[in-house]
Amino acid sequence: VEPMMRFTILVVGFSAAHTFVARMPQRINGVDTLSSGSDIMRVPRVATQPQMVSTIGAVSALPTLYALMSVNEYCTHRWYQHEEFNRPHAFQRFCQRVAHVLRSRPLLKPDGRNNLIKIHGGGHVEHHAETYDDMSLKKDPKWRKSKAAASLDADAFRGTAFTWQTTGLMTIQMLPTTLPVFALLGFRLFQTLAVLLPGMLLHALVWNMLHPPMHGLPDVPISVGAPSTWLARLRNTAYFRYIYENHQGHHVLGGQANYNVCCPLTDHILGTYVPVPVWSKRMRPVPGPDATERWGVPVEPAGVPQAPVIAAGKATERDLTPTALA
Repeated sequence: VEPMMRFTILVVGFSAAHTFVARMPQRINGVDTLSSGSDIMRVPRVATQPQMVSTIGAVSALPTLYALMSVNEYCTHRWYQHEEFNRPHAFQRFCQRVAHVLRSRPLLKPDGRNNLIKIHGGGHVEHHAETYDDMSLKKDPKWRKSKAAASLDADAFRGTAFTWQTTGLMTIQMLPTTLPVFALLGFRLFQTLAVLLPGMLLHALVWNMLHPPMHGLPDVPISVGAPSTWLARLRNTAYFRYIYENHQGHHVLGGQANYNVCCPLTDHILGTYVPVPVWSKRMRPVPGPDATERWGVPVEPAGVPQAPVIAAGKATERDLTPTALA
């Protein structure tokens, strides 16, 4: 397990322990007391019952967590991984102004252009550049010499897998929304974590079951991240076909729609969901096996849309270059 995952587990364990022991009763001179700072308060000896979550809170917990995970997945995928944060929009302008106030960061460049705050999406844009519309990853010599391809070479899964570090970071991202929302539902800290942590592990398991294999890459081992094989049986289900086609459409449309991957919801609410009959008409022809090498054969369910294949000997150099980066 990587350092980030160990750190996350340590923080969670400390928080849970603190919840239990921070106000434990003590006995002084035969009398039960409750410590609070430097004061000792005498309290009567009464039987205490553990605080229970209400029926409404318990019933609402899983749907609420799913909704929060869907929003987090959407925002991370769209504004961080696809670097849409780097574009001129209201939130970008807000962040520019905050940076200007706190750090005297100029709002404009010397030539008068907008001084945008830019982030790097962790190789996801380069992953799109490497992907054909049949979800295979290109490996021709010209592409292998490019800076984009070289930036992915350090990762055996070429930016497609959720490592333990990524899962830890996603869990931390969830805390600012999950903790206050679950507090409103009547959950204490340790109760919230008891729901959140298994949920985030399940999300990572689904992601690794789907994403690397659908691009022809090997299963993720437990030494790297949540194992792909633990949920491999889901690859024969309607759920797998749905999330596969949804993400396939995301690639075909150049990363401009269908941002949810494992938790479909937010795309439907914000109007960025594009159904299969629409995006499948925009699939670009892909070079045949004779024209270029791939990293592997995609694992796909039966019946998903198939990209047109260029006939043997007919593929040109332009055909070898995916356009999904646009």
